[in-house]
Amino acid sequence: MTRTTTAQPTPTKKRSKPTATVTKTVQPSKTPTKKPDPTPTEEPEPTPTPTPTKTTAKPTPTKTTARPTPSKTTAAPVKNPYTPTQVCGSGYSVQRSSSFSGGVTYQLWNNSTGQNCAVTMKTANVGKSSPVSVTLEAQGGGTDSDSGSYEYYAGPVYVSAKGKCVKYSGSAGSGSTSAGWANCG
Repeated sequence: MTRTTTAQPTPTKKRSKPTATVTKTVQPSKTPTKKPDPTPTEEPEPTPTPTPTKTTAKPTPTKTTARPTPSKTTAAPVKNPYTPTQVCGSGYSVQRSSSFSGGVTYQLWNNSTGQNCAVTMKTANVGKSSPVSVTLEAQGGGTDSDSGSYEYYAGPVYVSAKGKCVKYSGSAGSGSTSAGWANCG
């Protein structure tokens, strides 16, 4: 028996339609990613360790055997707030003066009245009551003086001396001065 085969047509395959492939792009995340730990083959850099400093001995405090004595500060001398012309009054002008330890004695003249005035102004212990004095004398007559414990000055003392010479003296504390006959006017 023979068989006869007839060729049968091969079935045709249907072609399929191509399908589109969609690729999504992934946005990077906003949180930083951690660096991977070093792999066992990589060694991290060693961090230096500080070496402690050795102290050999503790410093011992210095002991002061004597207490320091406070230095004496001398206060600036107090300036006398008054002037000889304030004390004698308006119209008087200084003719002469004599300084001494503790004060100055002034002799002043008023041309319109023909009078002399004298005053001792303190330069030490100003503002504190202490002994101070002044004396004014006209040649041929007339003497005036003032003394006591005063804070700023002694005086004023006055003598009329038109055409006559005058002399004066003054003191404050343990210092004193005097001036001879002069200013004869």
